Amino acid sequence: MNIPIERIEGRKFCVVFVKVLDEATGKVRLQCLRGRASIVRGKVNVVADDGCTFTVPGTAVPHIMENDGTPLLKDAEYFCLVKVDPSIQLTTKQEFEIDGDECGCDDCDGDHHDHHHGDDHHHGHCDCDECKH
Repeated sequence: MNIPIERIEGRKFCVVFVKVLDEATGKVRLQCLRGRASIVRGKVNVVADDGCTFTVPGTAVPHIMENDGTPLLKDAEYFCLVKVDPSIQLTTKQEFEIDGDECGCDDCDGDHHDHHHGDDHHHGHCDCDECKH
């Protein structure tokens, strides 16, 4: 669904950076950039609370979607996925890894997950609706 970029101006936005770790298993590393969308000369920028600005690649703009309730998106109204090159390091504390069959919510730390939050590994049980099997 193509969302007119005028509609996202000033709205809460989440850019989900996706780094493929293992193509065969679908294991990926995700990192979110949250902020407000700003349209400048037809380009979509996301301005974070700390003032950092990220320009959404033109190839991702047609794939901007409304928040579908995925916990990872938190309170963002809109989001997009941006695939990053394998050589790029994702290093913030919002980073975590998921296998292809996991939900990727920030609450997950179950033994059926391989999440990585910063330098901490968590093992326990997640009761989120996405994880209940």
